[in-house]
Amino acid sequence: MKLWAVIAVIVVVDAIAVGILLLLRRHGPAEGWFRDSQHAAGAFTVTGTIFAVLVGFVFLLAFGSYSSARSSSSDEALAALSLYHVAERFPGAERADLQSDIACYGRAVVADEWPKMAEHQTSELVNHWEASTDADFYAFTPSGGLETDAAQNWFTESDALRQARQERIAEAPRFVPGSIWILLLLVGIAVIGFSLLFADGRERRSSQVALVVSVATAVTASLLIVNFLDRPYGEHQGAIKPTAMRSALTAMQRDLVPGGPPTVPLCDSDGNPTAPSGASAS
Repeated sequence: MKLWAVIAVIVVVDAIAVGILLLLRRHGPAEGWFRDSQHAAGAFTVTGTIFAVLVGFVFLLAFGSYSSARSSSSDEALAALSLYHVAERFPGAERADLQSDIACYGRAVVADEWPKMAEHQTSELVNHWEASTDADFYAFTPSGGLETDAAQNWFTESDALRQARQERIAEAPRFVPGSIWILLLLVGIAVIGFSLLFADGRERRSSQVALVVSVATAVTASLLIVNFLDRPYGEHQGAIKPTAMRSALTAMQRDLVPGGPPTVPLCDSDGNPTAPSGASAS
């Protein structure tokens, strides 16, 4: 949800609440809706506290999910860059193939899988490059201590890449269940509705409008914040972007090994295959 839409939602809710308040002031009892406003204030405090506790609990859970999504995205990019550098220790032709596979994997993550995650989908293109990377790695046998050590590091970073990707994908669906959203909405409406019952024609209109607007704004803003954290991916403002993977791809391009076979991409800028595996070396 864009910033203007957030502001519009808050303004609409405030306007509706103020309109109902003015109607209640005009058509309500002359002595107000409560015989004992102190008891009513106590009940309002309890209701508001319950809402605050519920929102706070859900907020912490949603924030943890959002933070995990951001962390796993960075871990995946770091693992991809590490694999790219580990491949530098392999023979020329194998190095070129593996580095091309990793670069294409990163491009596919950025261009294809990231937009799909907003719809809770994964990318077959990323799966393709993951499988291609494994096939090219297992196609040769390391020789010598340097290549053997590099192969061990490859296994470690490859596992880290897969784990980070799975964690990133796992955070794509909404974390807060629909039943919890219904309860939050019901309690939020109850809090705003309770504040409206303090409408009293004997009180200053401005002070009562300020009371209702502050309550309605706080309730609406709280729910919007939880909704924001519950949607880590997408096109809305504040959504997690593939910035880390883009930076990794830039580093891969910058850190090309001088000499030896050049790394010719096996894909276009969006990760779509343009050449068969094994054609990256010349």
